[in-house]
Amino acid sequence: MTNNKGNKRKPGLLSSGNFRKQLVIGYDPGGKRIVKSFTAKTLWEAEKKAAEYKRKHGIGAIPDELTVYAAMEQYINSRRYIIEESTLKGYDVILRNRLQSIMMMKISELTVLDVQAAVNKDRAEKGSSRKTLKSAVSLLNSALVAQGFDYDLLKRITFPGEKATKPELPSAESVIEAIMGTEFELPCLLAMWLSMRVSEVRGLKYSDISRDHRHITVCRTRVYLGKGRDKAKGRTKNTGSNRSVWLPEFLYNKIMEQPHSSDDDFIINKTYNQVAQNFHRYMERRGIKITFHQLRHMFATTANDLGVSDDYIQKLGGWSSNSILKSIYTHTTASVEDRYQRVIDDYYMGVINDCNNKNNMDD
Repeated sequence: MTNNKGNKRKPGLLSSGNFRKQLVIGYDPGGKRIVKSFTAKTLWEAEKKAAEYKRKHGIGAIPDELTVYAAMEQYINSRRYIIEESTLKGYDVILRNRLQSIMMMKISELTVLDVQAAVNKDRAEKGSSRKTLKSAVSLLNSALVAQGFDYDLLKRITFPGEKATKPELPSAESVIEAIMGTEFELPCLLAMWLSMRVSEVRGLKYSDISRDHRHITVCRTRVYLGKGRDKAKGRTKNTGSNRSVWLPEFLYNKIMEQPHSSDDDFIINKTYNQVAQNFHRYMERRGIKITFHQLRHMFATTANDLGVSDDYIQKLGGWSSNSILKSIYTHTTASVEDRYQRVIDDYYMGVINDCNNKNNMDD
């Protein structure tokens, strides 16, 4: 290669005066090489960039030579098209932001103490929660197992303790009074009266209502993927979350008041932001501190205060049991469930009637 004066150009030198180093990072389905270019002011800098990329992403490396980053990236990529998009997004966040102090270490040289130090560092410098750190270590452990290294990290790493205090919830009466007659009334009542997650509320369709209008089946979720995108999934969070729940007449009438053209329409045809975030902002303006998800906690607290058994609270709310024994051998009879449901319905209808009477007096 020569320049305009006939002199031989240096290897990798571009017409711009910068240097380029190319690296084969893989092959497409047709067998064609996939090449990535690295440019810098000097050839040495360009080669250094290429070498760093090769090491970080494990290009051509045997398992023993892989970095933590490369091992985790390979594990994530191996599942990129078979796991939920929301799960994949969480994996990518971990790869970019968690346990960064050990990412460039070779997995063959990694020790449990190194991982513990990384967990401690994230906790101290970033304030990462116990749940966040366990998710990161769990992903790391899966990536290591896939490469033949099993450290059993979840059992050998010490994580920060759970928070000792739980947020204090406002009263159900104050929440219902605030939402009555607003756009938040129906989605919030579905959450706090029937114990539904926001994804379950948004996933309900008119076809989920039984023919006698007395039950509604929770069998679908509508998940927010970011950037204005939703995804409806034909299942709920876990097996126990698929459930048929009693549909009070008041809620049925509220549902049927919503404009719809077919049974395939969503009952709450609103975005995640319109349901959850706007509700949170609205309640803050009213001086009430609560999130949409905490409405589900309110259901459990209210039901417990009314004397409803834990077994029925768990069943109605679709919570998975922490005990295999409990999930298999503990049941509630239909007659007892009916009695508990009447107690819950009577409570919420009483609150709603009190709110309506108060509003009529104010008018």
